[in-house]
Amino acid sequence: MQRRGLAMGFEFRFGSLGSAHSPAVKTDEVFRLAVLGDFSARANRGEIEVGAALAARKPLCLDVDDLDEVPRRLNVQLQLDIGGEEGMVEVDIHSMDHFHPDELYDNLEIFSDLAGLRQRLKNSSTFAKAAKEVQAWPGVGAPPKRRRKRRSRGSAVAADCKLSDFAQLVERDYVDRTETSIDRLVKHLVAPYVVPAPDPRQETLVAAVDAAISDTMRRVLHHPDFQATEALWRSLELLVRRLETGRNLQIVLYDITAEEWAADLSSTESLEETGLYQLLVEQPSLDASQGPLSAIVGNYQFEQTPPHAELLGRFGKISAAAQAPFIASVGTACLEKQRNRDLHALVVESWSALKQLPEAQYLALTVPRFLLRMPYGKKTSPIDRFEFEEFTPQYGLSGMLWGNSAVLVGLLLGQTFSHQGMKKMNILSSLTVDDMPFYFYTDADGDQVALPSTERLIDVRTANEIAVTGFIPVLSIRGRPEVRLAGLGSIAAVPLAGPWPQPEGAKPPPPAPQVAEPAEEEADEMSSEEEEDLSSMLDEMDSSEESAEEGDDDMDALLASFSDADDSSEDSSDDEMDPELAALLADL
Repeated sequence: MQRRGLAMGFEFRFGSLGSAHSPAVKTDEVFRLAVLGDFSARANRGEIEVGAALAARKPLCLDVDDLDEVPRRLNVQLQLDIGGEEGMVEVDIHSMDHFHPDELYDNLEIFSDLAGLRQRLKNSSTFAKAAKEVQAWPGVGAPPKRRRKRRSRGSAVAADCKLSDFAQLVERDYVDRTETSIDRLVKHLVAPYVVPAPDPRQETLVAAVDAAISDTMRRVLHHPDFQATEALWRSLELLVRRLETGRNLQIVLYDITAEEWAADLSSTESLEETGLYQLLVEQPSLDASQGPLSAIVGNYQFEQTPPHAELLGRFGKISAAAQAPFIASVGTACLEKQRNRDLHALVVESWSALKQLPEAQYLALTVPRFLLRMPYGKKTSPIDRFEFEEFTPQYGLSGMLWGNSAVLVGLLLGQTFSHQGMKKMNILSSLTVDDMPFYFYTDADGDQVALPSTERLIDVRTANEIAVTGFIPVLSIRGRPEVRLAGLGSIAAVPLAGPWPQPEGAKPPPPAPQVAEPAEEEADEMSSEEEEDLSSMLDEMDSSEESAEEGDDDMDALLASFSDADDSSEDSSDDEMDPELAALLADL
């Protein structure tokens, strides 16, 4: 299906689905929650598959007893450029414990080398030589810098790409990153904390190494790819610990990166040819060991761009075919641009076209993210290996572990099914998740301020405006360890469609796609009216070429504004407060 943007001459392509396959009849007895995400950190390693190769992935049925076993089976491995061009470290995650700072300290060579340097400086017999070496390192005395923020390709769909760009991802050349000299990386990490002095004091240099050890741990924990991977597994942990899985309630894991999701959907206009259709519609209904899905949680974040609207429209057709809604998240930029007058014309047109699709009732987007765990620290979650405070005003919100709030929708749907069953399931009956972490920030005056359990504090007025646009606001209850969904609607601003009963008065969901009837054989000759219509259409096509070119230029300019800043340099002063934290504190 194609729709042309009226103002800009741009064509929106939502794909087509005319498969002969009919989804299996769902039963009222089983709720299967599919969870999609980059569980094995494939995007970090540049791995991408679409079509038949993607369809060959085996889903994993998960419960709480399997949680520590699955990371090892998936061989989760990350290559983290914590020192920019100066160094990369490799992190293996084979259990949930491997995300913890104590395990990272024990398992990563960089920390053993930093600990060795600290020991040499602490030892009076080796101090003089070690101090002379450290003082001579390049970069001594330069202020510490923090990395520019960027998105993880495994969890955030690139916002500066067209459909054609996504389709070409499979052709991208990937250069394997190899570990650089640990000695060089140690120098790079320690030097900024060393103050030049003709007669350096032992305790001063030891403190410099201690500061470097803490900073190195933050660089690992807060690397976008590490954060995305930890957040994904912590979210999965939340699901398996709070849902009573068994024969009637199942959590099914699909290891699919955001890049693979987008590349597969954009690789063809016939959506039944995609790997996602085969994985989520055909295989569950044909394989007796699986069974049809009830809901699909995508650990992916979208932005309000025309290509993202096109991708969501395509997946909405697949969700409708599976009769299982797709729930993901949208970036917080939508909170500042609630009204159409704040949005680019192409965004307004493309998202309006998306919301008008019958399948839009099977799509839901939440905002903002929620806090998954407390920051590590003496008063919050202490570690054993060294004194460590994960939270700093400089890292701010980017240094906290946020989860995709689509997971909360999946959790609430599963809990509601457990309590009510499918036939009587009222998806609006339970919208609150309790026992959530929230952090107390100590300000410059020494006062403690309770930060919300969400990365943005949404007031009632903003929540209402966001809900009207078709997004699901996630509200933090101030001073209480809970968050609440402000409804559970689709992007079409109607109740979310699924295998459960629709609320009274709701528009019925569209039926699953069926085989298109063969077109009747057309006459060989056109009537005079048809000839005139064809001639008029061709004239319009000729006159619209210039408009289409202008539309492409407008699209390029729009998408360029979403491009991530170059992450190759470290240009943020270590003294500056995170602007997002400052804005949040101002709202409080």
